[in-house]
Amino acid sequence: MDIKGTSVRSLILRFLNNQKKRDNNYFIAQGILKSFSKIPQLTIYDLSEEYFVSTSAISRFIRLLGFASYTEFKDAVATEIDIVNDYAKHFAQPAQEQSEEFMSIFTDNILANINYVKEHIALEQVERIVATIAQAENVAVFGLEFATFMGQHFQSKMASMDKLIQVGFTIEEQIEIVETISENSVALVFSMEGGFFYFSEKVIAALKEKGVTIIAFTFKNAPIIERNAEEVMICGEINENTEGRIAILYIMELLIYYYMRDIYLIR
Repeated sequence: MDIKGTSVRSLILRFLNNQKKRDNNYFIAQGILKSFSKIPQLTIYDLSEEYFVSTSAISRFIRLLGFASYTEFKDAVATEIDIVNDYAKHFAQPAQEQSEEFMSIFTDNILANINYVKEHIALEQVERIVATIAQAENVAVFGLEFATFMGQHFQSKMASMDKLIQVGFTIEEQIEIVETISENSVALVFSMEGGFFYFSEKVIAALKEKGVTIIAFTFKNAPIIERNAEEVMICGEINENTEGRIAILYIMELLIYYYMRDIYLIR
């Protein structure tokens, strides 16, 4: 399984959320999440003793997630345990007096991104994208972790208007989607920093080879995006403290509304 660009915690949480029985794998998954920040310092034997399961059972679960070995799994965990990387250095410290300052700046930045869309994005572009979605035989949402979570919301709302949207969580699932859709299809790529175009080159290459129309929603119209996307919507400018996550949802809500107004209600 190709899991590059997919959060380890998200893989485990997804496993737990979809697990129908509380077997050995279920309790191993729970144990790993409870010890997640300590994983880089723990050997497989430490984990085995702490949760009273065999090392072979842990190895099987690790492979089930898509990792070749516990070492590979531990290295992947080490790269994502530092949540402070989500925020500007100024705010990533235990200083109570900064609480109000963060709320103010964070809120102002979100509003600045929303106002950017209001002031810079032409309604004609939104309506054109909505029409493209309506006319496409297949539509799929692509992105890294948060974008795929929001993609499920977008999928649900569009399904209420009889439009099927596909969402792939891992790169492997995304490749499978590309393989099954037709040439007259649309890929909606939500990537505020453009990371998807770098981390998921296999998916982008498969979309290009299939002749799928790529519409990118981003903050930065980088050369790699310009080379690969037929249309680019700039959705804001600020993503210092994860403000881009709100921008993704905001843009999706605009697409949902205008699809409802322009397509669904006039059928």
